[in-house]
Amino acid sequence: MGLTYDEAVKYIYDLPKFTDKHTIDECRELLDKLGAPDEHLKVIHVAGTNGKGSVCVYMESILMHAGIKTGCFVSPHLVDCTERIRINGADCSKEAFLKAFDTVKTLGEEMFMPTFFEFLFLMAMLIFKEEAVDIAILETGLGGRLDATNTVRDKLFSVITSIGYDHCEYLGDTYESIAAEKAGIIMSDRPVIYWEDTPGRSEISRVAKARDSVEIALDKSIIRDIHRNISAIDFCLQYEYDNFICLNIRTTALYQVENASLAVCALVRSGCFDDKLKEDDLIAGIRDMSWPGRMDEIEPGIITDGAHNEPGVRAFLDSVRGDGAATRMLIFGCMRDKDHAKEITMFVSSGLFDVIYVSDIDSDRAAPAFTIAEEFKSAGALNVYKTDAKGAVKLAREAASKTGCMVYITGSLYLIGEMRGYMK
Repeated sequence: MGLTYDEAVKYIYDLPKFTDKHTIDECRELLDKLGAPDEHLKVIHVAGTNGKGSVCVYMESILMHAGIKTGCFVSPHLVDCTERIRINGADCSKEAFLKAFDTVKTLGEEMFMPTFFEFLFLMAMLIFKEEAVDIAILETGLGGRLDATNTVRDKLFSVITSIGYDHCEYLGDTYESIAAEKAGIIMSDRPVIYWEDTPGRSEISRVAKARDSVEIALDKSIIRDIHRNISAIDFCLQYEYDNFICLNIRTTALYQVENASLAVCALVRSGCFDDKLKEDDLIAGIRDMSWPGRMDEIEPGIITDGAHNEPGVRAFLDSVRGDGAATRMLIFGCMRDKDHAKEITMFVSSGLFDVIYVSDIDSDRAAPAFTIAEEFKSAGALNVYKTDAKGAVKLAREAASKTGCMVYITGSLYLIGEMRGYMK
């Protein structure tokens, strides 16, 4: 008798996440044993320190508006594991999830068991083939060169969103070493799109030239006339050499202007969709994109954002500064393997938050709230308290509804997911 959905998810969670990672050749062997589902798919591959999930989903939304059936593999999920495997913008069904799970589990028992991320990637490829998607958009998990998603044999093009310090124990401790790992997704004779001012750009360019890839390095001057109001941002984008377009994103996250722009330019300038995309598709796709946990107002006055590393926190604080709020509450939780000391210093030195609650997270990898609260106090924060996710929901709702305080929930997406689960 097969496992239930909840049992299958628990089985996957019990697999190793970062340790015992298999080689690219080993992952490729598993993919081939599954019938090489990638050979039936047209793939867009996205890597980067921050923004890669957003860029994936912006591209997904645009392609959907053009009538192109999409599969999208992203991580992490917030509430349900099916969020990682999307078909036309919706979570895959639990039936499809279980069918793919059974296939991968059986293969793993016959050969060798994939890690947590590898297992889900293999499931996604099976589901995308079964669903006969026109385009499969793949977000890398960790790095790029050695990532399971990099086993696919062909790609339409690659996108590198940003380079910053994160997972340095795996990717190296310089921009150049991190950029070289991300650039590992670049494929010979295929375009790669990225921002010209990306740290470590020389390594991206070196890899692209070595593989005869078409480099499309974008200057951020193509973004103009940014106007932000209380719920959205309007801006102008020079998406081709002589073509401009006015876009609207339904978020107050300033960093999403760059992510949306990169998504548009990647689809247009890659040349892969010349006869399929109209300006109306670009406008509607960007406008209608929904990506929970990224400056996302889940209830009035309560905003979630997964700022979990130094570049992410910097972008988060830039957006918070323009909210016009008189008072603000920060609810924060993080994983032990993150450099939370830098993040905490940035939060405190910003002077933006009147009260700070540090929450425990229901995860073995979570940093204890008591420890993090003491670090906030050592950094100079005055009103610091500890709670758990369920208590944080109550605190957030009371502050937002009774005092008019703006509440920001950030740090780990695992905290955001746990709180969203209680809110539902």
